[in-house]
Amino acid sequence: MKIVKFQHGSSLPGPLPDLISQLSPTPLIDYESILTSSKRKLVLHFDINETILIGDEAGGDTVQDCLNKIIAKSAFVQCPPNSCSSETERCMNTRDYEPTHWWDGTPIPVNDACLTSPPPPLYTGWTLPRNCCPYYRTAYKKYAKTFTQGHGKAYLPLYQTLKNSLLSHDDCSELSSTHPFYRMIPAFFYTLVKLQEMKKDYTLVLRTFGTDLDDVALALNDFANGKHPHYPSFREPRLILQEKQMFRGRYRSSRSSSEEDSKSSKSSSISESIYDLWEWCGDDSSSTRTPSKLVASGDDQVLNIIENLSVCGINDDYQYWDANKNAPFCGKPVWIHPSNVNRCDDDGGDSSSYHHLFFDDNIHNDERESIVAVRAWGEVDNCWKSLSGQETIDQQGKFVVRVPTIAVVLQQDWFLQHIALAEVNAMNSFAN
Repeated sequence: MKIVKFQHGSSLPGPLPDLISQLSPTPLIDYESILTSSKRKLVLHFDINETILIGDEAGGDTVQDCLNKIIAKSAFVQCPPNSCSSETERCMNTRDYEPTHWWDGTPIPVNDACLTSPPPPLYTGWTLPRNCCPYYRTAYKKYAKTFTQGHGKAYLPLYQTLKNSLLSHDDCSELSSTHPFYRMIPAFFYTLVKLQEMKKDYTLVLRTFGTDLDDVALALNDFANGKHPHYPSFREPRLILQEKQMFRGRYRSSRSSSEEDSKSSKSSSISESIYDLWEWCGDDSSSTRTPSKLVASGDDQVLNIIENLSVCGINDDYQYWDANKNAPFCGKPVWIHPSNVNRCDDDGGDSSSYHHLFFDDNIHNDERESIVAVRAWGEVDNCWKSLSGQETIDQQGKFVVRVPTIAVVLQQDWFLQHIALAEVNAMNSFAN
């Protein structure tokens, strides 16, 4: 196995190593020329856990646990015969399945004597290999936190490379040993530095279902004040995230109480979901589901707040998403502005001048569920509506981007490459 050595807290400047396979690799592009030539303002939504932050101590996952899980999620195995009918369909009934072979046909080792060298390439592509699924979606998920000590022992050198890419305690003795810098993926900060160098106008939106927003706010604020050991000269007041810029996003039904009572089903629908922003009341999962003060109600008001801030953070509505079985219209919302209608925002500006782009490691090529709810302006009904599952899948690479965490940890300009690709893809979709 070829392992590339590099400084702690940094990533690879070029393509991913051979161990990472996409079948159809994304070409490296001149992202700087694309981003500097685009006139639209970017609204960059970043999920937190395993998209820009490794480890969830509150949730019981150490950094070591998460690095093992990240590798396990990109280690594909062969599904049971006839369990998939298409390349894009997720293998069915694999939760109890104990796979015997990796996706390329190599046997999964049962002991050290069965280890192969080199191990099968991991897979980070969007279209699933036919009749395959991630190791993480099988009965072996229970071993994911110790993957490189068991079935995935051949990937132990890669695990060490991933670990070395994170900031080392030896590099910054002046920081607290629990500072979130140690768990942040370096590519995130690199992206913000390059966007500043390019003088690119953008809004940064941090999104989470969990209780990690305060940690990332601390890391972002210290970074913006030049306290990151790799970027001591970086200063960006626009990235200072204050509590007044942090919100709780919650869904509610548009139906009245009497209408709710008359319905036999408790589930919501695409047309009945309204997304509101409420005041921040601390990163405490035990807080009441609906905070006390409403800040913005409905898509237009929410967008008016987000798009007029330089940075904000949102704790999204996990309970609603979970209660509706992860339906696409119940996830963290992101918006597609119309491209060619004479519609202005609340301040009289051209609403089509914004490009929202959502990065999340938990986006899947599955029309039945989605962690992101893509909202688009309907010219016929003159209102915002959530897209269907298949329509949501179609926005991959344009308005939503699945983040294979292992690739982001290894490649420092991964986010920049995919921001630029999304700019091109979105413009092409509008042109068509």
